[in-house]
Amino acid sequence: MSDKLNVAIIGAGPAGLTAAVILQRSGAEVTVFEDESAAFARSQGGSLDLHPDSGQEALRRAGLLEQFMKIARHEDQESRRVNYRTGDSEPGGFEPPGDISKPEIDRGELKKLLLNALSPRTVQWAHKLHYVDYGLQRKHGLMFSNGRRYEADIVIGADGAWSRVRPYLTPQRPFYTGITFFEGWIAQPSACIDRITGKGTVFSFGGAQALVTQRNGGGRVCVYAAIKQESDVIDEGIASCGINAFVREHYRDWSPDLQAVVNAAGDYLRRPIYSLPADFGWAPRPGITLIGDAAHLMPPVGVGVNLAMLDASDVALALCDASHPLNALRRAETIIMERARDIMPAAIAGFQDWFCEKA
Repeated sequence: MSDKLNVAIIGAGPAGLTAAVILQRSGAEVTVFEDESAAFARSQGGSLDLHPDSGQEALRRAGLLEQFMKIARHEDQESRRVNYRTGDSEPGGFEPPGDISKPEIDRGELKKLLLNALSPRTVQWAHKLHYVDYGLQRKHGLMFSNGRRYEADIVIGADGAWSRVRPYLTPQRPFYTGITFFEGWIAQPSACIDRITGKGTVFSFGGAQALVTQRNGGGRVCVYAAIKQESDVIDEGIASCGINAFVREHYRDWSPDLQAVVNAAGDYLRRPIYSLPADFGWAPRPGITLIGDAAHLMPPVGVGVNLAMLDASDVALALCDASHPLNALRRAETIIMERARDIMPAAIAGFQDWFCEKA
């Protein structure tokens, strides 16, 4: 890097932390600002499989691939599809765990791996971005809700679905897909639920409902009960009987084994699924960019975190290797937008197909 850049990254998810590791190792002055009060202040969600050409490639660029391979769960890559009425595996719906090319890792473990690669105090917790003073004296002034002000040469928005950086580049906002996930956990699964879950992930599709049952570290099972319904109807249902009863009622016609999975998970968390348009993009603005869900929020069909980490590494390397960082950043943005536009139409349409009778 010819001149030492001062880079501010908004968001301490996998994308923001990946970019920070690469930038810091290349000599940039980088600070990550995160709204959350601490690294593990909230549930991190279920397991992730990192792909060789995206998530793993980003970790290789960050110098962390070998460490990842040591802690990843290579044994939990089985994928099955089961009939929602019978609970039986469906023909053609099984992928054995023999292929170790996409090993699993708990989100929390991935976060630890990335955080441990950063210098102390690189991440500033409890910093919610309030606004950006764009381009003042060739710097960007960041004002946070806690009263702190910070100036940076480059601002990377890695702050997810409701990015506070995105509005400085485009007025477009995410739309509700009509589908809400309810996330629940089973800390000590019964023998029956262990058998159903197996070594990986089980998918069941029943028209307006779907169920994803996923093995996580320590034998825990993450359950995603996915329901196609308008938000106001969900509001009324939860207000009437509570979130757990609301979820369980939607699966009362499913097989007894799958009902057992839904009923065993408690304290469901409501996670509405939003998406940006399939052709989403933004007009480049010098020194401000987007990566991950901030750049291409799409339904959870297995590519999100991989794409986000690849974005992060593309942007970080562009800034590190170029004599003209702003020009390199613009080229990286073009790659990110074009790559997402290739993927998003099929991701959005395929996700909706989960919730039709022929899924």
